[in-house]
Amino acid sequence: MITVPKSEFAWQDEVPTRDFKQLSPTVMRGLGIKKADIKEVANLEELRTSPPNIVIAKASKNLKFVQNHFKKQELKKKINYVMGLGVYQQLHANPQFGSKFLKPSSLKFKNVYRPYLGQDLANKTLLVFRTGGIGDLLFIQPNLKYLKEQYPTCTIKFACGPQYQAMIETWDCIDKVLDLPFKSGELVGADYHALFEGVIERCTLAHTENAYNLFSDWLGLSLPDELLVPEQKPKEDKVEFCLDKLKEWGVEPHKFILLQLRASSPIRTPRPEFWANIINEVTDRGYDVLITDNPRQADHVDRFINEYLKNKEKVFNFCRESESLDYSIALASLMRCVIATDSALNHIAVSLDKPCYGIYGPFPGSIRLKTYPKAGWVDAERPCVSCYIHGHEPCPEAGSDGFSPCYDMIDIKKVVDEVEELPK
Repeated sequence: MITVPKSEFAWQDEVPTRDFKQLSPTVMRGLGIKKADIKEVANLEELRTSPPNIVIAKASKNLKFVQNHFKKQELKKKINYVMGLGVYQQLHANPQFGSKFLKPSSLKFKNVYRPYLGQDLANKTLLVFRTGGIGDLLFIQPNLKYLKEQYPTCTIKFACGPQYQAMIETWDCIDKVLDLPFKSGELVGADYHALFEGVIERCTLAHTENAYNLFSDWLGLSLPDELLVPEQKPKEDKVEFCLDKLKEWGVEPHKFILLQLRASSPIRTPRPEFWANIINEVTDRGYDVLITDNPRQADHVDRFINEYLKNKEKVFNFCRESESLDYSIALASLMRCVIATDSALNHIAVSLDKPCYGIYGPFPGSIRLKTYPKAGWVDAERPCVSCYIHGHEPCPEAGSDGFSPCYDMIDIKKVVDEVEELPK
């Protein structure tokens, strides 16, 4: 948590699914959820019998907060809102001032939840929501594109964190974008709901099955792999901005390599020395390298470039320019390819018909990139791979620096050889 003005409250990411120690059994019952139901299941059929960890809460006071440092939001007193259980835990009481802002609503999510399982959507409304990150949203998109083509008269509403909306609003298959949390009236007013809580986090099938296949099966569609590739277009004004920046830096469009050095979780983030070896090999072969992330990472990336890299004149920090997600999407549309750990940039690349190369540790690259025609990946080589550990804690095998050791044995030259072989 970060310090915020007294009238506001900040939260960043979902609390790990199984950790709700702050919520008493009485509160959980009031929310319509039993702690016993927050468990791992073997397959999607079992998951359908386990109530989603989604709740409806009433604001007892006006509440202002900032989600992921991105946008101020406000919940209004006496209004019911839909949110993930982890978000409720973060917002229900302000630990800085001891003031309670949320309480369980009399309207229970499980009583109004109407899951979409392939029903006819002609003249119907489908409400889609997901509390995960960019990759999770792109896992959903091919299915929505398919449904809009099959049912052009349907209305598809998509609720997600505001930090992702610059991407979602460009999708032709979406009619309306909503902030998460959203008013319960949107839930009640929709004919069907498509949510994906637990499909990756609580289902052991996600250890072996590709996420796109799982999400499509969850909706009752089971689309073939060739349809499970996201598609989107960059915003023209952001592309022009990126072209101007490339010209300023003397970087030729469609020939540079774009990198993302970290994932949202430390367990999926290689140590700086690993990336230094990759970048040094790439720049030795004559490529320029751009590194992107959000602006808060800019100083970290500057230090990394100065402390670890030998061909500094060929490496450029785009973080300060990426004020919102659509800047990185535009930049990705102008690259030769991306190299990234398990993170959003791989999926963004393929959605723009650009090649990607993934660096995978806790789980194999096939469960994320298998459906992509222009993707390559390397899997880590250690006795503990694949551990399938998710969450926001460091790897149990990490040393004092907190970085996962599973990436340390990867053959750097082989990686860059395979990157150069990717189709353009």
